[in-house]
Amino acid sequence: MTRLPHAIFACLFAGLAVFALTGDLVVRDAVQLVAIALMAVQAVRRPDARVAWLLLTVANTSWAIGDLDPERLNACFLVSFGFAQAGLVTLAATQIRSRWLALDGVIAGLTAAAILTAYVSDSLVGLGLRVPATALAGDAMIVTTILLAFAVNGWRPARAWWIIAVGETFLVVNDLTLTNPLAPARTTLLLWAAALVLTSYAVFFPSAPRGQRVGGVVAAAVPVTGGAVCVALLMHAALTGGSPVTVWLAGAALFVGLLRTGFLLRENQRLVRSAREEAVTDKLTGLPNRRALTDDLDAAIAARTPHTLAFFDLDGFKEYNDAFGHAAGDALLQRLAPKLAGVGRAYRLGGDEFCLLTDEAPATARAVTALTEGDITASHGVVAIPGEADTAADALRLADERMYARKRRRRAGQADALMRMLAEHGMDAERAAQLAGEFGRRSLSAASGAR
Repeated sequence: MTRLPHAIFACLFAGLAVFALTGDLVVRDAVQLVAIALMAVQAVRRPDARVAWLLLTVANTSWAIGDLDPERLNACFLVSFGFAQAGLVTLAATQIRSRWLALDGVIAGLTAAAILTAYVSDSLVGLGLRVPATALAGDAMIVTTILLAFAVNGWRPARAWWIIAVGETFLVVNDLTLTNPLAPARTTLLLWAAALVLTSYAVFFPSAPRGQRVGGVVAAAVPVTGGAVCVALLMHAALTGGSPVTVWLAGAALFVGLLRTGFLLRENQRLVRSAREEAVTDKLTGLPNRRALTDDLDAAIAARTPHTLAFFDLDGFKEYNDAFGHAAGDALLQRLAPKLAGVGRAYRLGGDEFCLLTDEAPATARAVTALTEGDITASHGVVAIPGEADTAADALRLADERMYARKRRRRAGQADALMRMLAEHGMDAERAAQLAGEFGRRSLSAASGAR
């Protein structure tokens, strides 16, 4: 950050000092105008939390407009409180990276405002302080949101929050000590202007998140506590004829709480669906996994509808892994998986084991072709359901046994061919038989190791 903004704001604070000495409202209005202009420019330029800072800029602009004629433009102050609350909760939610914190900030602010208008407003009037209930509610919302932001940041927020907190402290103290809203003293006008300049200055300071996330009991504390307090306030207002402002604020807090609950339920449903999909999906290939196959087998057996289970094991996969590395082996599995899925309902059980479950004649030849690449091919075992198996475990065990029986026959045939070839090249028959036997044993060991 360059030094120019600091220098300009130092001049603005000097301008407020001039106003404190002279009471010249033109100086005060000029200071506020320059501060808002600088804030707007910096808010647009910021890469982070731009929306939040723009909302706070609108809040300061509304306040400055209302300050020109408090009696006629009093509604601008209410608009300012609304945009300030929206900006602060948006800034906090952006920094903490919690989509729910914005709604929690609104709930907390409305609840605090309802409490103050219910129990504190009358006490202030009794002390001779004329604080409008709307101003009291607005201050309560803003202070509560700032405290919430400090709390979720471990009471060590970024510097921008500290400057905002100081500015809002000026504003709240000013409102709570106000005796004549339509003819405020020079000190009151000075503190209001100082609050505006400080909150405008905050946009030039870092407000980066500290990477903290809020969850569990802490995340539920604000809406649950706020809802319970607001229900109590509404009951109290109904029994004692409480302030309409309190009723509106408490009702608004409950409405936002219900809105948050609806969003949360929808989010939880999405997470449950996502978790279920992950539980039955193989992460490497995207095919359904062993758990999905077991569920589908149980359903097919229970329905007593004819199905065929084909169990496949890649031949030569271990040697491929040893030669090219596990990353290449994973890539090979990722290439073969969609080809097998094109044949039928395909599953990956783990390692180099795949399955097909169909309700028609098994397309084992097409499946073996799909699982063939270069020197890699596949052995298979087929089981008819429910005729040959009554449980998913029995079906998988029988298919596995048949697949390995086929693999052994294939290896035995390869060993016999090797022995004949060695004999044709003049090798002693006994020696050729030993080498062929060793080849067969190592082949089966490699196949077992690939599992």
